[in-house]
Amino acid sequence: MKKLSLGIIGLGGIAERLLPTFLKHARTGQIVGFDIDEERIQVMKKKFGIETVSDMDILINNKKIDAIYLAVPPKYHCNIAVKVMKAGKHILCEKPLAASIDEATKMYEVAKETKVIHAMNFPLYYGFAYSRIRELLSTNTLGAIKRIELSALYPVWPRPWQQTPWIDSREDGGFVREVFTHFIQLINASFGKIENISSFVEYPDNEHKCETGLIGIGELVSGVKVVFNGLCDVNQLGNIRLLIYGSEGSVELQNWRKLIVKTGEQEWITAGEMKDQSKSINTSYEVVNAFYEAIDGEKTRLVGFEEGLQVTKVVEKLLRKS
Repeated sequence: MKKLSLGIIGLGGIAERLLPTFLKHARTGQIVGFDIDEERIQVMKKKFGIETVSDMDILINNKKIDAIYLAVPPKYHCNIAVKVMKAGKHILCEKPLAASIDEATKMYEVAKETKVIHAMNFPLYYGFAYSRIRELLSTNTLGAIKRIELSALYPVWPRPWQQTPWIDSREDGGFVREVFTHFIQLINASFGKIENISSFVEYPDNEHKCETGLIGIGELVSGVKVVFNGLCDVNQLGNIRLLIYGSEGSVELQNWRKLIVKTGEQEWITAGEMKDQSKSINTSYEVVNAFYEAIDGEKTRLVGFEEGLQVTKVVEKLLRKS
């Protein structure tokens, strides 16, 4: 079994969370990291024992590197990803795909042109919730779908654990890009594209800061409405909920991990919340494994740049950008 050499561009908090998965995977060989922050390079080098370089282009053009994990802020994705793909490297990109529809479109077009393996880090797609929702849909347990709602409340944004300079910027941050993106991808994968989007967005006086509130509505090809509602700076516990209402049953995904299903006369049933963590799905591992399988030419479940582009279109239209 040939091991794959991996380059990581961007050694911030997101990369730090995924690095242990790369290191544990049997297919991972050499790992070489790069960041513009020299202090951060040293922290990650000491913590994980990875090799590092101080020049991104040297990493991209290193013929021994098979693939790149791109974990920089969204506004930098396009230029770097294009370089990576034109250098013949496979790429796993953080979400959202880009901070604009034009840039996301360019990334997808270059991915098709270069024919490299291109993937997105959408762990929710690999978890129990998506699988359970697909099962309920395939068995028509929910009946006719009537409405889908995605809502989020945040007492403060950025969240306390995610204090990075870009996460609250209007240019490429905000909860719609950072959080809604995951659930929009799940909706797209389960029900098809969301179109005919209209929204009302609340922004603070500081023109550089991201949205503080959003009310939006979109429509599936079937005519089913998808409702979006997000609000920050409220005296509530942080909460994100995806609700799918059907004529015969309903599904609610709460805070990423808790799935509640109601059918017929039954009470609400909690499913998928694992007390025994040894039985939980390691979604990060599934993302990495699918990426490696695709590089090997195997048929696998991979979220590519085409899906990333479709999600970006929804996100940017919700933010009233085209």
